Amino acid sequence: MSDETTSPEDIEAEERAEIEEIRARIADLPNALAVAAKLNGNVVQDAAALDLRTLHLVRVAAMAAVGMPKLGWEVNLELMDDEVSADELDAVLVAIAPIIGTARYLEAVATLVAD
Repeated sequence: MSDETTSPEDIEAEERAEIEEIRARIADLPNALAVAAKLNGNVVQDAAALDLRTLHLVRVAAMAAVGMPKLGWEVNLELMDDEVSADELDAVLVAIAPIIGTARYLEAVATLVAD
């Protein structure tokens, strides 16, 4: 997606455009996915103080804390593609495990590793 001549601003603009494209595809899906896409509609703009990677990691922590169902993880992980590594997901979950508890931690891990 980027090379040495691409500015950080151009890279961020490309990433935001990709997110908008994914959001538009999700919004075209029936019912629950469309609602989820609309609820997330302005998150990137509203969280402008956070870079995109940090925003995704914060959302991972929140999803684990509330016990996000598998479909929610799938939608959000698609939005995070190429932004957040598996190691970073693991690190966030380990960091919040003492706060969210073993059950929520294991539920999140099981959802991430399930086929």
